[in-house]
Amino acid sequence: MLEWNEEFSIKNQHLDEQHKKFMQQISDALELTKYTGDDKSQKLEKQMNEVISSSQEHFKAEETYMQHIGYPFLNKHKTLHRELVSNVSMLMMELEEADNCAQEFYICLKNWLIDHILVEDKQIESYRNRLHDIKEIPYSLEQRTKILAERADVANEPTHKYICLCHLKEFQVCDSLHKIMQEESTFIRCKTCKQPLIYRDLRLDDEDNFEALAKQYFKQF
Repeated sequence: MLEWNEEFSIKNQHLDEQHKKFMQQISDALELTKYTGDDKSQKLEKQMNEVISSSQEHFKAEETYMQHIGYPFLNKHKTLHRELVSNVSMLMMELEEADNCAQEFYICLKNWLIDHILVEDKQIESYRNRLHDIKEIPYSLEQRTKILAERADVANEPTHKYICLCHLKEFQVCDSLHKIMQEESTFIRCKTCKQPLIYRDLRLDDEDNFEALAKQYFKQF
């Protein structure tokens, strides 16, 4: 289970605190999947109502903030917000099957964290900082890999070598992230030199490799 990291911040203290609260609710939902008491359905219903209530409050604040900064994907974001409330409300109809319902509730919240808070909401900060325009991934290599590891067995995936402007420094990028970066033409910066990580294609000979790396580097700007 992911814990709060400052890289998750969208640089709005109020919204960040609400995101922290949601992550705690996911932890509570995980604990409830292990609970075996006779009142499991009641506890589950209470937790679902709390998630719906706090989410609606959060969505209102977040949508107001997006409108304030002129976020261009506000309507799409509003639709995603309604989907979470709808999904949790539908799960409340399955409370009689408490064990299955608790597991589905946890998965629903976890997916929301990975797909929405850590991706869609981070785009709000990217837009504000104009990172969205240059397709920069707003995470370090380590943190983006941790997020992917919530769904994929990245530790056992093949890796790909990337380099930056640091002397003799190489990065091993898991296959899942490599595919995202190559297919979407996005990039991550080195935390030391602050320059983009560039894929080192070992299939090329040295001269071709140098020319390809130079083209990849300069196309980021």
